[in-house]
Amino acid sequence: MLTLDTNVLFYAFDSSEPAKRRIAADIFLRLQALDVVITTQVLGEFINAVSRKNPAVKADAIALVESWSSLFSVVDTKSAHLLTAARLADRYKLQFWDSLIIAVARSSDVEVMLTEDMQDGATIDGMTLLNPFNPANRAALDALLAP
Repeated sequence: MLTLDTNVLFYAFDSSEPAKRRIAADIFLRLQALDVVITTQVLGEFINAVSRKNPAVKADAIALVESWSSLFSVVDTKSAHLLTAARLADRYKLQFWDSLIIAVARSSDVEVMLTEDMQDGATIDGMTLLNPFNPANRAALDALLAP
């Protein structure tokens, strides 16, 4: 099972980086046949990032979140996740909000997170972080996204 960080969602929407947009769009096409979890925090961060960059397209971002919420399992943050995230942040020297995404996703047995922002290749609490935009990860990404 896998999850996505906010940046993958953002690149699927944003046209300012065409190469990353193509990769993100390909990921979304291939994810539809897989077991995917997205956290509510990531969906919220996506709406916030799009709204900050271009408030005129906020409604489009909300519509995408609605669509993704019907395609993928959405996992809500619970109070116990906050404590787990705080411990993960201390243990792995992560930002709290990144740790919260990991804690929530791990509660659903997610094993891989596609992320550009966190340490590529690291394993945190049993979850591997993979940067889908790193060309060196192409084979691993293809294997992960194979139906």
